[in-house]
Amino acid sequence: MIEKLRRKMSNETIIIVFFLFILILVSITFTLLYGSFLSTRNIKLLFQHMSVTALAALGLTFVIIVGHFDMSFHMVGCFAGMTASFMIGEGYLPLPSVILGLLVGLIFGFVNGITIGKFNLPDMIITIGTGSIALGLGYLYSGGAFIYDNFLVSGILKINNSEWFGIPFPTILMIISYFIAYMVLNRSKYGRYFYATGDNKEIAIFSGIRVKLYIIVAFIISAFLSSLATILITSAQGVGNVKAGLNLLMPAYASIYIGISVFRKPTVIGTLFGALFTSIMLNGFTLMNIPFYFQDLTISSTMIITIIFSKKIITNLTTQKTSTVQTSDKEVAS
Repeated sequence: MIEKLRRKMSNETIIIVFFLFILILVSITFTLLYGSFLSTRNIKLLFQHMSVTALAALGLTFVIIVGHFDMSFHMVGCFAGMTASFMIGEGYLPLPSVILGLLVGLIFGFVNGITIGKFNLPDMIITIGTGSIALGLGYLYSGGAFIYDNFLVSGILKINNSEWFGIPFPTILMIISYFIAYMVLNRSKYGRYFYATGDNKEIAIFSGIRVKLYIIVAFIISAFLSSLATILITSAQGVGNVKAGLNLLMPAYASIYIGISVFRKPTVIGTLFGALFTSIMLNGFTLMNIPFYFQDLTISSTMIITIIFSKKIITNLTTQKTSTVQTSDKEVAS
């Protein structure tokens, strides 16, 4: 019966079903170990915390789609968060403070995009360099000390604490961002251009696609969303912390590659599933008072395993495509 069911399902469907089974199994395990894991309050907190990782991972997904890596997004987010915190400390309202924080993030994203997309410089080296610059600039605001001034009275905390229709505002931001990204990447010609840029830049250029522009836009989106994620962290912590966004690196990459292992390519839905999986793991570990270093160990191990798994999937797909083309050529020749 299992074999008969397998014949009716595609390999991709089997992988998705298996992933959902693992997700449910992990949730049941945490529920048995900690009874309130599936309580309404904890689920609300889980999605609220998930929104931070999910937003950073969504921006990074665009960079992965165009065939590049961004090692600066979490450090750029730190600079954006400290910029907003400094403005709050100086007595400015939350809205202009947040806008300025997002703006400095956009500037770094633009610099990354120009140097990598236009001048073809190595993405790993450039983004590590620009990220280090951004993090260093973040320290200049307070010498690395926390910024507390005006946080309790400015209204910045409402960004994290406010709810619309019973849903935390960060969760709403995540839903809106993923909906827009899904419509762009899966329901518009621009999404096809992003994927074509990552699949084969030379063919994309000859097809009339402005490859350099899409690479620049991808890095801008990555910097913007990571800056937004770090500002959400700052609002949740109620203090300006220059290291607020540093912990986004591993969960964001893990979320993307978990999604790739399920959907065989970087996708919006895959990244969302990956962010949900990592958030469930982190939330369960937190409830059980498991040390943070064990959490990092688990997330990092998960990312390595999914990278190996996704690499194997991509290799198999390439082999299948080659075999199909060769078979078709033989049929035409005969």
